[in-house]
Amino acid sequence: MKNRLLQILPALAIILTVFGFAHWFCYLTVVRSVSGFDNLWYLYLAGIILMLAGFISSRARNNKLILLTWCGYVWMGFFTIHLFLSLVETVILQFVQHSYSYWIFIASIIISVWALYKGLKFPATVTHFVSGPETIKNFKIAQISDLHVGLLHLNQKWLEKIVCEINFQKPDIVVITGDLAEGDFERVSKMLVPLKNLKSNSGIFYITGNHEYIHPGDWEGYLQSLGITSLHNQNKVIEFNQQKILVAGIPDKMAPRFNSDIKSLPDVALKSDVQTIYKILLAHQPSSISDLKTESCDLMLTGHTHGGQIFPFHFFVRLVQPMIKGFKKYDRALIFNHQGTGLWGPPMRWFSQSEIVILLIK
Repeated sequence: MKNRLLQILPALAIILTVFGFAHWFCYLTVVRSVSGFDNLWYLYLAGIILMLAGFISSRARNNKLILLTWCGYVWMGFFTIHLFLSLVETVILQFVQHSYSYWIFIASIIISVWALYKGLKFPATVTHFVSGPETIKNFKIAQISDLHVGLLHLNQKWLEKIVCEINFQKPDIVVITGDLAEGDFERVSKMLVPLKNLKSNSGIFYITGNHEYIHPGDWEGYLQSLGITSLHNQNKVIEFNQQKILVAGIPDKMAPRFNSDIKSLPDVALKSDVQTIYKILLAHQPSSISDLKTESCDLMLTGHTHGGQIFPFHFFVRLVQPMIKGFKKYDRALIFNHQGTGLWGPPMRWFSQSEIVILLIK
């Protein structure tokens, strides 16, 4: 434990320094045109402390400081919005000589309240129509992704409502595309029990995301015990209208960073001697499409990006992923990137939404 702490101390020092300067920048921007608010820096100092304390408390095996976690993560979201608006104000100053910079603080509060409302809302059920062979018309897929069960309000009761909504849709298959859990395996696995009540006509499939490796545990084995098929560089052939459909899945491509024995191999997962009319690949990150070399698929279902979650993170996500949300054609494959059923960090969304997705072959 001591060695682990020593390893992360340099990174922690760098992060705190960067966030410290960013908070100072926000403070200076706000008070530029306002007198009598010089002591406002206490609020920004408290914000840095809250962010750090909230993150640390969220990592505890039995988090007894949940209020601290909430405060830290809410400030994180507020600060993200505040920093963006402060940068906008800095650009405006290049063209306008006098500025009333206190608008930044007011606007940040208003937007944060809206983002908090959006983040705490129950996920919307969104239906998309996907072109496919006539012989599998009306094949229905329910996709949930990035639930992060165990974080803040994303608990067992919340998951029960997710399961009820999916069952109401009567899908042919249900797919869970990673980042299912957030927290200690022993604690969070108990919250996942409602998943055993998921219903579908032809199967329920699960792949790991990067957070299953950040929080180690036998997530795949546990999901199998709940009656869910875990696809680890594997595939399963199902039937619909007497036609064969292949569903393949891979572990997250970041898995080797945590366990060098685990590889993400989409070509291996898709390889099959069975003649199928349609191939679906489940991958946590849309960037996994670039790992396809010898095989191909018709539809690739992904998550990971949260749709950017809080603007302007959309731009940073785009630097490392080929897309943020929605559909994109890549050679023969059509990729769909889910915005996330849950969320990570701040319980807030701005220019994104939590969703349960229904994909219907038309």
